[in-house]
Amino acid sequence: MIAGPSAGYAKKEYGRSRRRKECGSRVPGYRSGPELRAEPVAPCATRTSSRRGSENGVYFSVSGPRKDSARSHFLRQNRASRASASDASRDAPAPAGGAPPAYTEDVRVAGALLADKLRTLYEEVMGEEKVFADPRIVDVVDKVQLVDGRGADANIVGTIHLTTSHLIFKGESEQKEIWVANNLIHSVERGPLSVAGCPLTIKCKHFQVLHLLIRRDKECGDLFESIRRCSQPLNIEELLAFDHRDGGEDAKGWSRLEWSIEFQRQGIDDGWTESDVNGDYAVCDTYPERLWVPAAASKQILLGSAAFRSKGRLPALTYHHRLSKASLCRCAQPLSGFSARCLEDERLMELIAKTNEAGDQLLLVDTRPMVNAMVNKVQGKGFEDERNYSGMRFQFFDIENIHVMRTSQTKLVEAQSRARSTSDYLRGLEASGWLKHLRAIMECAHYIASAIKNGTSCVVHCSDGWDRTSQTVALAQLLLDPFYRTIHGFEILIEKDWLAFGHKFDDRCAHTAAQNEEAAKEVSPVFSQWLDTVWQVHRQFPRAFQFNARFLVHMHEYVYACQHGTFLGNCEKDRKDLAVARRTKSLWTHFDARAEDYTNPFYEPTLYTDLLALSTRAANIEVFAQLYSRWEDGILPRESLEDTMAQSLDHIAVLQTTIAAMEARVAELREMTGRGSVGSGSCVSSMSTAGTAGAPTTPMTSSTLSVAGRSGLSRQETAESGVYDASLTSSEDSILAGTVVRWQSLRDVDECSARGCTVEFATRAEKRLHCHRCGKIFCRRCLKTGEKERLCRQCGDHSPQ
Repeated sequence: MIAGPSAGYAKKEYGRSRRRKECGSRVPGYRSGPELRAEPVAPCATRTSSRRGSENGVYFSVSGPRKDSARSHFLRQNRASRASASDASRDAPAPAGGAPPAYTEDVRVAGALLADKLRTLYEEVMGEEKVFADPRIVDVVDKVQLVDGRGADANIVGTIHLTTSHLIFKGESEQKEIWVANNLIHSVERGPLSVAGCPLTIKCKHFQVLHLLIRRDKECGDLFESIRRCSQPLNIEELLAFDHRDGGEDAKGWSRLEWSIEFQRQGIDDGWTESDVNGDYAVCDTYPERLWVPAAASKQILLGSAAFRSKGRLPALTYHHRLSKASLCRCAQPLSGFSARCLEDERLMELIAKTNEAGDQLLLVDTRPMVNAMVNKVQGKGFEDERNYSGMRFQFFDIENIHVMRTSQTKLVEAQSRARSTSDYLRGLEASGWLKHLRAIMECAHYIASAIKNGTSCVVHCSDGWDRTSQTVALAQLLLDPFYRTIHGFEILIEKDWLAFGHKFDDRCAHTAAQNEEAAKEVSPVFSQWLDTVWQVHRQFPRAFQFNARFLVHMHEYVYACQHGTFLGNCEKDRKDLAVARRTKSLWTHFDARAEDYTNPFYEPTLYTDLLALSTRAANIEVFAQLYSRWEDGILPRESLEDTMAQSLDHIAVLQTTIAAMEARVAELREMTGRGSVGSGSCVSSMSTAGTAGAPTTPMTSSTLSVAGRSGLSRQETAESGVYDASLTSSEDSILAGTVVRWQSLRDVDECSARGCTVEFATRAEKRLHCHRCGKIFCRRCLKTGEKERLCRQCGDHSPQ
């Protein structure tokens, strides 16, 4: 008989499986349609020491000869339960197609549970533990099946390597590797054990989902706990960024924003000045130390306004329009309650309005719904009383709070992954409300930008001034200033309005594990939502931006991956306390090294000054498929228009360089014939002047160029050739040798062309690079980029030094 916890668990699982069968469902772990599919791995060889065997893909381990006691027990139990059935039910014909009886799979599940429990007990008694030579390896599980979420492809068997920094899946028979940074893992879900194995679903913050099938329940449980621990560090200094510091100093990346240079570029006048009121973060620890305020504002006014604003976030300058002289300031909500007022705050608002030479009217934009602002009055906060602020206009916008946005994105992702038809997807998209929220942010930013251009200064706030305020003021500046639409300017915009003014990246992006339920509620996709609105503008004005959509997708990933220190901490003070500039690498340096990956080939810098022609109609707002459907091959186009254009421009540049090298070589040959022998001179002269003598010429095609490159241009010249001169050398020989005209197409290229390379282009967001010699596509690590050309390893090895 089976006794103890193992028997109770097996009986409970048997009962569940039996009820599912009676209801017409499948065994746990089997899912219909494009979900998890059971593909048991090949049985392993029997080992004498542990008596390990396999039957039907189920692994078991017993001490001594294998017995069927568990199977016999459940068979007897099943026969006893069937004995009371009617004769008609007992004599019913077998299912069509020769399907096995329902209880057969039930017994297999129970046997797998029993075998796993016995194996676990054996390991505990014998003291078997996994010991790895490399301390960075946390766990290794082999014979893991990677299941296609859509059910279109067969399962891939491989090994999971969990390290202190990454989760790695490496296929056994296929060159497939998947690397996921631990901090990108959002959640891990473990399913019940089945005949095929124990399912494990890993959902990532950049919307990748991995479906795994693991042989044994204990291995699945151990891996489940290990992934949870590695993906939710308790201390921020355990993040990958603090172990990723290598190479020299990164001063350029950490000095991207220079406040005085930036405001000088904006053209601020004498009406504004730098204040040291927040030195050492004495007034507001979520603000930058350097603040620009009206020159006429005294320190007493600034301190009084800070005391009246939530978190001490007083109104401060963030943008000055050079042409209209209007200014854009940001702050937090006032602590007004139902009747409180602050004379210093009212005076500061008046001084902000007077800095505008065009007019002294001030527009105050509250990004919250009015209902939310009224609710905050009960908590002693709220909004400004219009009667106390002279010359000020108020405007509310219905941008919801972080909790609504978090729920909305969750519903959007569910609609993307679970919808089985177009109508289901559209209903889920509508229920999420995500596009409606994007439209509200864009309308608010467009309203602010229009007011600034028309000469009306604005002050913008939400509740605490670090979420909706950052979204709207940053997007408004993007619409107004062409500088912020360059790669360098966009990075400065993020440094200024997101990092320096204290958006809480640690809390919103869940860089560390939440300590309590309140901390868990702080998570919200605020920055991701803003990147989505930037893409919406980019889609309407593709020639106005120097960067492409890949730049936004990769920035979203790196914000959550925590491989760089740029987005660590909740404010500037946190990053200084952590010394991220000294201990980590800057993300901007990483982007600078790969600028060609993120450059928009359609960019025209002088085409637009502002983008106030932006349409915020519902029909013009779409789902950012390159971000949310990044890992779905069947949704995105097989070729990116931007990548195809960039490849064509690169190819043209290489061919022009080759043509220039060939012309230089012809000139060199002419010079050699002028001082060489008569025979060689006449020979070369006749070749070079054949086209001018009226004789028909053969068009230069890809075949003729490639043949010339293989036979003539790449041949080692000798004295017998008639054109050899040892005193002359040509630097263009390496360019002429083996240059091909046709390059490999970007379409359907999923792997690097280098032999032995396991890099896979998993998504369309991965840049595919061509070798300038052979024209094949390679990953970045298989190419060597020089000053003039980019070569693969094979072409680089054969090129003359």
